Amino acid sequence: MNLARSPHIIEIAETGQEGSKVELFLWNSGSQPTNPQYTLSKLIPASNKIETYYNISPYVREYFTFTHWQNATGLTYDIDIDVNFIVQYAVKRYKLVSGTYTLIDTITGTFSNGFGYYEDGYNPATPSVLLDEGTYYYNYDSTIPTSQNNGTWGSIDIQISVGDVVRYTDLVTGSSFDFTATTAGTKSFSRIYLTYVANGNKVEWLAGGTLIKWTAYFKPQCEPKYQPVTVDFVNRYGSWSRIFFQKAKTRTIEVKKNEYKLNPDSLPFIPEDTRQKAQFNINGTETIKLNTGWVNDNYGEYLQQMFLSEYVVLCDYENNQDYAAVKVKPSSLKKQVGINDGMMNYTLDFEFAYDMINTVI
Repeated sequence: MNLARSPHIIEIAETGQEGSKVELFLWNSGSQPTNPQYTLSKLIPASNKIETYYNISPYVREYFTFTHWQNATGLTYDIDIDVNFIVQYAVKRYKLVSGTYTLIDTITGTFSNGFGYYEDGYNPATPSVLLDEGTYYYNYDSTIPTSQNNGTWGSIDIQISVGDVVRYTDLVTGSSFDFTATTAGTKSFSRIYLTYVANGNKVEWLAGGTLIKWTAYFKPQCEPKYQPVTVDFVNRYGSWSRIFFQKAKTRTIEVKKNEYKLNPDSLPFIPEDTRQKAQFNINGTETIKLNTGWVNDNYGEYLQQMFLSEYVVLCDYENNQDYAAVKVKPSSLKKQVGINDGMMNYTLDFEFAYDMINTVI
């Protein structure tokens, strides 16, 4: 799967060509459209420089739609991901010779709304599992019902083939559960096998059912004092990821307004009935300060992906059971390392991405 937030270059360099053309077909579900959404063409720069290049990523990004993570409890396995998170494409490549375009071939594939780092170069692609290997924490307290944000440990998206195995292993007892894929595609799997929720589990993806290609650990954290806040974001691979902020939280508001001076209605004026200063266009924004609690070294990279994400939402159950769109307010992140920082806790501010007073028509 290709990553739409980084360049994806289509090259045409056929001997004798005077120029080239590409027809770009894009769709989320169903079959390929009959007509292309975009047709792009170029002439060659010079007779000894015949290569022509087309970056199709900006056109693909118009077809993604994100609201928030759809699976409310994270208890499901082998579920097709939302079609709005994936864009399918076909590119017909043409060469121009003597004023006539001739079809060379058709390239097909899929895109997610992820990105590659500069070191990855152009045309980066996702791995088969759309989450980095590492150790992740989730909130768990057996006394809190699932309806109150317990059990919402999140999911893993995997590009899976028939015969692949997703294996869950209890971190305490060593018991395991294997899920064997019977259909291919990009599927969502719970991060936790429900039976192992109290102890946590290791998750492995086994290509062909035998070769371990990816491993991650998911460990429970019980927070008896604070109600954790769930933050979801679209990670570097275009997949929803989840972070629990376990510790203290603080909400603040910032009010913006304009002010003007009034003339008195009559003279002499009575001070208690007449004001000289008035305000208008009053509105405010709210910010919530959150703390992760104690985490490990790999959370620096995990949070970095959240900082670079275009879609971040949070659910603070104590205030509102619905998800709210937010912006990561700080523009810098010190990536902590255990050998330097000891016990690591990240404190971050999130600004709600809307005004407090509704002004939407």
